[in-house]
Amino acid sequence: AGSVPVVTSDDYVKGADNAEITIIEYSDLECPFCSRFHPVVQQAMDNYPGKVRWVYRHFPLSFHPNAEPAALAAECAGEQGKFWEFVDEMFEKQDSLGTTLYSTLATKHGLNKSQFDNCVSSGKYTDKIRAQAQSGGAAGVTGTPGSFIIGSDGTAVPIKGALPYESVASAIDELLK
Repeated sequence: AGSVPVVTSDDYVKGADNAEITIIEYSDLECPFCSRFHPVVQQAMDNYPGKVRWVYRHFPLSFHPNAEPAALAAECAGEQGKFWEFVDEMFEKQDSLGTTLYSTLATKHGLNKSQFDNCVSSGKYTDKIRAQAQSGGAAGVTGTPGSFIIGSDGTAVPIKGALPYESVASAIDELLK
């Protein structure tokens, strides 16, 4: 496995910039294991306020036909400040992924609909999504969710799969020592 790419301004990050712990999650919006892992990371954010930040990166699997279009919709929502809301709701409504859901969410979250639709139809962020998946693969991600919990000293602990909260909390606690 290679090294995990550093967090940049292109990433969507939830939490304090100066948090001691960074969780970088490579995920697929159509992956059932990812939808189970999403609340685990949310719980870590809640239970370690100010100490953990969460970076979401796309890793759409080729056998999930809705994964890349869902990632594109999330990126286009992010362009208007609603990335995390889209990701949260797409995981909640994973059985309904598709253009109807994306349109409904765009309206619900008050997005400029024509800007959103133009962004999606142009495939504006397809290269970014594919580059994130490629960088995840280079870092050792082989399936989703594939995550890394990184301490302030740069130590990276790989988290492969939808591990339970206790496993994630244990890794965080070790890195906070």
